[in-house]
Amino acid sequence: MRKTRWKWTMLGVPVSIAAGCVTYPDQATTREMTEQMVSASFSAPAPALLKRLQQDPSQQICSKLGGAQLTQDEAAQVVKLARDSIKFPASGKLVGDWKVGDQLAHDGAGDRIQFGRLEQRKGNGALCQNCHALEPGEINVGNVGPPLTGYGLQRGNSEAIAKYTYEKIYNAWTVFPCSNMPRLGATGHLTPEQITHLVAYLIDPQSPLNTK
Repeated sequence: MRKTRWKWTMLGVPVSIAAGCVTYPDQATTREMTEQMVSASFSAPAPALLKRLQQDPSQQICSKLGGAQLTQDEAAQVVKLARDSIKFPASGKLVGDWKVGDQLAHDGAGDRIQFGRLEQRKGNGALCQNCHALEPGEINVGNVGPPLTGYGLQRGNSEAIAKYTYEKIYNAWTVFPCSNMPRLGATGHLTPEQITHLVAYLIDPQSPLNTK
């Protein structure tokens, strides 16, 4: 009886192994299937909101499967697309009012879907504190990104720093391709003028962010 059981057990091993050798779709097919599932599960009543499901060229490059790393050519292409997306304020002035920037950095409203509708606001907030430590002593801050406390004290407030800071806020992928930082200007979430206020908040010596 034991020999018979052993025989049937051994016969079942190749069957189990064969069942485990399942072939999976290639990357293109997997991506297409995933996009279809996401589209089918997103039930926004306003058709305009469906645009959020459409990836732009940069996002398509960054959305590699299986955690694959970007190639040098891909990273360079993302940086180029990011730089091409940047628009400067009509005034040509890159440093605005730090007090307005302070409000924007702590304001998380805007572009949220509430009860199936896009939130109506005169202007969106940036909510920098969601990912960064800002003013000294603040407790309710995030740690996803590096601390920005003393940003102006460390870097100064030259025209070059103002331009670098503006571009980084407008589209962070100009510096770090495919990073987690929102592309606040490139996506239209913030206007160029709003970004100038954030630049002031970061580099103006009078800003509480730069308190010694």
